[in-house]
Amino acid sequence: MVRLLVSVRDVEEARCAAQAGADLIDLKEPAEGALGALPAERIAAIVAVLRAEHPRARISATVGDLPPGECAEILARVQRIAACGVDDVKVGVWPGTHVQTAALLEALAACRASIVPVLVADDGVDAALVEKILRRRAFPALMLDTADKQRGSLLQRVPLATLANFVAAVRLHGALAGLAGSLRIEDAQALRALAPDFAGFRGALTVGARAAALDARLVRQLRRRLAPRAEMHAPLPAGA
Repeated sequence: MVRLLVSVRDVEEARCAAQAGADLIDLKEPAEGALGALPAERIAAIVAVLRAEHPRARISATVGDLPPGECAEILARVQRIAACGVDDVKVGVWPGTHVQTAALLEALAACRASIVPVLVADDGVDAALVEKILRRRAFPALMLDTADKQRGSLLQRVPLATLANFVAAVRLHGALAGLAGSLRIEDAQALRALAPDFAGFRGALTVGARAAALDARLVRQLRRRLAPRAEMHAPLPAGA
């Protein structure tokens, strides 16, 4: 089953996502880029509410859109966000020099925090880099995402065979595979076929633009579409 990751920006959206069936809650500021970061104080406040009201929810938060060369700042943000009590800290791995990327990944692998590298795949998937990351066996999960949210979904921009190979490679190394990047509700069938461990959504679940308010009705609809076929044809609960 593909688990649903929903990106939220405040307590109200976090409650909305959790109540509507999201499996993973990702804390980010969509108006600040692909991995826009929220202030640490807001992250801590959201975490406190979710721990009290939805203790089984897995929570992640992003560090912001920083290039590999800003390793010291990335590590400082990782520590601040991890201290807020999230389960995982998501760090973008943007195109950069091999030396910078290798240095960043080595530093992240040494962190005590649970790090989920997010490979920015606007220009494709670097299979060699994926393999290098997986060989470290230092990260619980690995994700693909896109930075330019106006050029279509990840499934439109990266061949399905490439995405399938990514999922298989991550699984082979015992980690969880995640896909994100302007994913649409209509991508649910293809996602079920690709079978990543989780898929991340934001814009498809808002009323209007990506930075608009989350819509609980759309979250429930997507949760149902991502479910196995037997569950898809089960009667809808009242109010869904």
